[in-house]
Amino acid sequence: MIVFYLFAWTSVLVYAAFMIIVRFGLRIMPHSPMIEEDEKLPTVSIVVAARDEETRIGRLLDSLEAQDYPRDKFEVIVVDDRSRDNTGDLVRARKKDGMRYRVLRIRDDEGQTGRAPKKYALARGIEQTTGEVIVTTDADCWMGPRWLRALAGPFSDSSVDGATGVSRFIRDPEVVKPWWSDLEGLEHLSYSVMAAGAIGAGHVQNAHGSNLAARRKVYDRIGGYSSNDKVASGDDVFLLQDVRKHGGTVIFIDRYEGYVFSKPVDTAREWVNQRARWSSKGFYYPPYLMVLLVGTFAYYLVAALAIPMAIIGLLSPSVAAAMLAGKLAAETHIMKVGTRRFGEKLPLGKFLITELLHAPAILFAGIRGQFFSFTWKGQTFGGLQPMRTGKSSRRAS
Repeated sequence: MIVFYLFAWTSVLVYAAFMIIVRFGLRIMPHSPMIEEDEKLPTVSIVVAARDEETRIGRLLDSLEAQDYPRDKFEVIVVDDRSRDNTGDLVRARKKDGMRYRVLRIRDDEGQTGRAPKKYALARGIEQTTGEVIVTTDADCWMGPRWLRALAGPFSDSSVDGATGVSRFIRDPEVVKPWWSDLEGLEHLSYSVMAAGAIGAGHVQNAHGSNLAARRKVYDRIGGYSSNDKVASGDDVFLLQDVRKHGGTVIFIDRYEGYVFSKPVDTAREWVNQRARWSSKGFYYPPYLMVLLVGTFAYYLVAALAIPMAIIGLLSPSVAAAMLAGKLAAETHIMKVGTRRFGEKLPLGKFLITELLHAPAILFAGIRGQFFSFTWKGQTFGGLQPMRTGKSSRRAS
C-alpha cells in the first residue's frame, strides 16, 4: 500500500498543478475581440476534410453561405477524402451569392506514405489556399452567421498566429435523446473550458479542429503537419502547439458567436471509438504537458479505484472520499468559471453525475486509444493496424 499511496499523492500534486494552471489561465485570458470594420478583416480560406458526408455537409454549407463576412474575403475548399457517396458532387453543385467553392478529390490509390488520412487531406487542401488565414472545420458541423468574423477577425492584429474556440454538442430537438445525452454534452464542453484555461496560461493542451484558425505564413514556417502527420488525430492541438513552439501567439475565442456545433454520436461504442481516436495522440505531447496529462490520467485512475478499494477494505474510506471529492470540487469550480466566461449556466446536478461517470469512462477510452485498435470513418487505426499506403494521383476542381 505504500507504493499505492506514493502513486496516489504524486498524481494529486500533478493534477492540482494542472487545475491551478487552468484556473489561472481563465482568470487572465483576455476577452476575444469582434472586428466590425470589414476593411480590417483578413482574407480567409476555409478548409474542410469530408469523407462520406452527403447527408450532413449541406447544413455546413448553409451556415457558410450565411456568414456575415465579406464574400470577396473568404473561400471554401472541400477535400473529398475518398468518399463513397456524392459528397463532392453536392459541393460542386453549390453556386450561391458569389460563394467561392473548390473541391479537391483524394483518390483511393493516392500515396500517403503512412500519413494520417485527415491530416493528409487537410494538408492537400491547404496547398490550394490563397487566404492570409487558414480556418478548418468539419463537414458535420454548423455555426452562427458571425462565427467567421469572431474566429478570423482577431487576426487583424498581426501578433495573433493561431486560434481555437468552443465546440458544442447539440442534438436536434425533435429527436429522442438517450438518457446520457446531456451528460455527454457537458463532458465535451469541459474540454473547451480546459482548453481555454490552458491557452490563457500560455499552454496548448487541447484544441478543436472543427473551430480552428492559423496564419498561413506561420503554417508554412512550421512545416504544417509534418511534425506529427503519422498520428491518427491531433490535426488541431499539434498544429497550435507547433505555432507556440515557434514563438507564435495562440488565443482562445470565448465569444458565443464563435461557437461551432455538431451532433454527438448515438451509441456507447461510437463514443468509445471517438474518444479513443482523440486520446491516441497522448504520447506525442511535449514532455511538460505529458507530465500534466499523465498525472491527471493517473489521478483519474486513483479516483476510479478508490471507492471499490475502500469497500473491500484496502483503502481508508476517508481517503477514498477525499480523492473523489477533490475531483468533484476542482472540476466543478473550473466549469463554473469557464461556463460563466462563455456566457452559459452550468446545470450543477447533471454535471456532478457526469463527474462520477467521467473517470472510469475516460480511463477505458484512453487505454483503448493508446494500446488497441479503433475505427473512424470506416477505417481502422491503432493496435496492429498499419497505415494505408498507395500511389499518388491528384485531381482538383
